[in-house]
Amino acid sequence: MAPKNYKITIAGQTYDVVVGDLMSSPVEVSVDGTTYQIELPESAAASTTPSIAAPKTISTSPQAVSRPSVPTSGGDGVIRSPMPGRIVGVSVSVGDSVTKGQPILILESMKMENTIASPIDGTVSAIHVAASSSVQHGQTLAEIAQA
Repeated sequence: MAPKNYKITIAGQTYDVVVGDLMSSPVEVSVDGTTYQIELPESAAASTTPSIAAPKTISTSPQAVSRPSVPTSGGDGVIRSPMPGRIVGVSVSVGDSVTKGQPILILESMKMENTIASPIDGTVSAIHVAASSSVQHGQTLAEIAQA
């Protein structure tokens, strides 16, 4: 079965999603270029007419899910949250020069701290969060203007 392409909007954020062969398990799902391996329940995998159902029918196993690498940016300088969580630290200010890979923010999610780094060399043009801010997956955290 050929992969299917979808545009999905969640909380105002649009994602490009490619869903692989639903007849195999795990199913390869790509969200904005990040690939995940998704385990489907046996009843869904055995179906002769595969379809994407409500999220509650799709289960994932921690071993099968590939976490996106931080930072989550397409190189456009917009830094988005790779997961829901809480900002515990902001390392830069608007106007600061940064280099690719330099820590920008610390995001706590599931009791783990994740360093969010600059995706490009440039100047911090905006910071949309502060320490103790709660954030959602895909939310814009900061913006870097390319040097």
